[in-house]
Formats: sequence, C-alpha cells, structure tokens
Amino acid sequence: MPTPATMALASKTQRLATMKRRATGLLVLMAALLLWMIWLRSLYPHWGWLGYIEAFAEAALVGGLADWFAVTALFRQPLNLPIPHTAIIPKNKHRIADSLGEFIEAHFLSTERIMAKVSEFNPAARLAQWLQQSEHAAASAEQLANLLHYILQSLTEPAMQARLRELLHHQLGKLDLLPPTTEILRYIRQSGTHQQLVDAVLSHLDDQLNHPTTQQRLQNHLAHLIATELDYLKWLSLDEAGGRYLARKLVHAAAREVQAMRDAPQHPLRQHVDQTLAELIEQLRTDTELQARLRAAQQRLLADPTLLATLDQIWLRVVAWLAEGLNTPDSLLRQKLAAGLTHLAQRLAQDASLSDWLNRHARVAAGQLVKRYRRQIGVFIAEQLKAWDDEVMVERLEVNVGVDLQFVRLNGTLVGGLIGLTLYGLHQLLG
Repeated sequence: MPTPATMALASKTQRLATMKRRATGLLVLMAALLLWMIWLRSLYPHWGWLGYIEAFAEAALVGGLADWFAVTALFRQPLNLPIPHTAIIPKNKHRIADSLGEFIEAHFLSTERIMAKVSEFNPAARLAQWLQQSEHAAASAEQLANLLHYILQSLTEPAMQARLRELLHHQLGKLDLLPPTTEILRYIRQSGTHQQLVDAVLSHLDDQLNHPTTQQRLQNHLAHLIATELDYLKWLSLDEAGGRYLARKLVHAAAREVQAMRDAPQHPLRQHVDQTLAELIEQLRTDTELQARLRAAQQRLLADPTLLATLDQIWLRVVAWLAEGLNTPDSLLRQKLAAGLTHLAQRLAQDASLSDWLNRHARVAAGQLVKRYRRQIGVFIAEQLKAWDDEVMVERLEVNVGVDLQFVRLNGTLVGGLIGLTLYGLHQLLG
C-alpha cells in the first residue's frame, strides 16, 4: 500500500512532467510559427503585418530556448554537451550542502527565533486542549503504557538485570547509613514519636491484660509455673491455690502498672525509654567502635547471596506486576494513567501558574537544545545532502522546484516574444 509520502512524490512527478510538456510544447509552437511566417513572407512580401508575428515568434523562440538552457543547466548538461558552468547543482553538491546547512543553522535555528515560536505555540494550552478530549487522553495513556511496558521488559533482560544488580550493589556499598539513621532517630525523639509508639504498645497491652480470656490464660500459665517452682507447697496442698493467687496478683499488678504508664507522661519506664534512645543516638554519633561494627554488618549483609536473590525476586515480581497492568487494556493502572492525564489537562486549563511554568520551561529547554545542537543539526543536514547520489539529489530537487522553473520557461517564451514584438514595432516606427 503506498504511503502518503510516496503518493505525494508521485503527484509532484506527474505535475512536473505535465509542466515540462506545456513549456516544450509552447517552444515547439513558436518554432513552427516562425517557420510558417518565414514561408508566408516569401510568398507575400507585401503583407507587412506578417513581420510583427515573425518578430514575436522569433523572440519567443530565443527567449524560450535561453530559459530552457538555463533551467536545464541547473540540473544537468543540456543535450549532454560538456558546456562549462552547466550541471551546476551536481557539480557543486558539497558546496551547496555546506551553504544550506549554514543557512538553516544561522536563519532557522537561532535561539531567539525558536523560543519565540515556542511561546507563540503555547504548549500548555495546546496540551490541555488536546488531553481534555477523552479519546485523546485514552490514546496518550495507551502510548505511555506501551512505552513503559517496553522499558520494563528491556530491564528484565539478563544482561540489563545483571548490570542493574551490579549498580545497586555498588551504590548500596557506598551508602553510609549511619548519618541518616542518627538524624531519623534524633527526629523521632525530638518529635515524641517514640512515646507515641510506647503509647500504642501500652494500649495494646492494656486491652489484652483487661480482656477476660487473656487474663484467664495468663493466670493459668503463671499459676502452673509458680506451682512448679514452689513445689514444697505441695506437701501442704497449697501449690495450686497458691499459684493461682500469686498469678492473679501478678496479672492485676501488671495491668495496673501498664495503666499507670499510659496515664503518666513522666513515668520512670517512659523516661528510661527516652534515655535509652538518647544514649543510642549519642553512641551512633561518637562511638567509632560501634560505627565500625555497624558498617561491617552492612557489608556482610550486602555480600549475602540470599539478600541479592531476594532483591532479584522482588524486582522481577514488581516488574511483572507492572508489566501485566500496563499490557492489559482495561487494567486499573491504565485507567489511572488516563485519569492522571485528564487531571493534568484540567490543571493546565485552570491553573495559570502551572501553565506559565510549563510554557517557561518548554521555552527555555527548546532554546538550550537549539543552542547546544544547532551546529550539529547544520552539519547533519549538510552531510545528508553530500551522501545523496547526484541523480537522486537532482531528481528530488527538480521534483520539488521544477514546476516553478517550468513556469519560468513559459514566462520567458511569452515575455521574450512580447519584447521582440515591441522592438520590431519601434524599429518600424523609427525606421
């Protein structure tokens, strides 16, 4: 099936051939008219008006031939004759390519021009308007999902997976966890988060110690332990009764102590937890021996094959889950992508500051890209033109500009005839 580019090329080629036939046909017509006028004048020399037609045809033929020569000489040698300064384009292909690349670089790829065009284009408004249509958001989400799926699939290839594992292992080996750990613990202590954790633990213990079923199980277990340890009470038949009594007292005492810790922010046990955490933070900051042991433990952990295998399994499962979601047309992940794009469109349409931010960064990014790669683009264009075969280059240029050049031939023929007619008329008038 022909592509749009192929169809456009065929249309241009057909139009060029048509215009060539018209220009050449007019030239042949002028030659025939000239010969006819010469023959008629030889038969009827007293018909003076024939001279005007002959002058028109002669000048038109000269003008048409001159323009045919000029147009043809641009692309090839007329009649294959080695005339100097013909076949201008193929003979000067490299110079033309360099000049074209420099021209585009200087006049089309200027930073100011590109940034102005980006501002005029208003990417934020165009993007918002386009994504607000549900079919466009869905299509964009599909393309984005396909791109992400391809990236994820490439990351699961054995070579890439080994490279990622090596990179992760290297980065984790360079990572010093002690400073961030110390800062996190310091923040936890300063914000009182550790006391909130103590509250959560005490609340759970309080609920369990005051639950009848838990109390009974705990009392039975403690009673058995006490009776076993105080076996001399067996001789007085007090082992089971004494065990149950002591167990009941211990459970109730523990419940009261837990309740007291919950209700008293300055309880000694709470202060002990706070002091222990403060000592740990200080040791992590100043104790070089502890720091060395922790760093050594980190390296041993990273060297453990089990950890690497576990990380590989986690990575593969995450990638498989994401890939499945991205590859399923009606998956929740794709729906989230479409919803996210729609929300972005709404924000861009409603939030002027966000729209201005996107336009500003797009403008700056375009300017920086052009400034950085302008020279490379010009060189690339020149190199592509230089790499073309002479015939290919001539054919492509002639197809694109040849129609206008055939109009030059038509105009040259007619204008030449009018000039010849004018000059003949002036000669008759003055002579």
